[in-house]
Amino acid sequence: MINVLDQFTDARGAPLRDYSRGRLAALLADPRPSTWEDAHGVVINAQGLTLWQAWIAIDPTAPQTGRHVTLDPFDQVIVVREWDRIPDHAMLARVIAFALSVASA
Repeated sequence: MINVLDQFTDARGAPLRDYSRGRLAALLADPRPSTWEDAHGVVINAQGLTLWQAWIAIDPTAPQTGRHVTLDPFDQVIVVREWDRIPDHAMLARVIAFALSVASA
């Protein structure tokens, strides 16, 4: 599924930058709350669709709110509430297929 990164574009239709590609690659290799948190907002097609928006578009039970955090007195991030759930490999495959189909329409 990593090969799909070459098919994603930013909102201008340009190939994704290495930073965004890395965030998506980490998620695809190891879907867990921290990698989802890093990748959910990456724009993946020229229509400006993010990974999270694509998930919401195909799964009405996808979380509508994300991780909630606060800072301690030393400016360290504390997770107050984690994602209710994140997409698994099968759902990520569906999300990617949807995003690519919208991009080519």
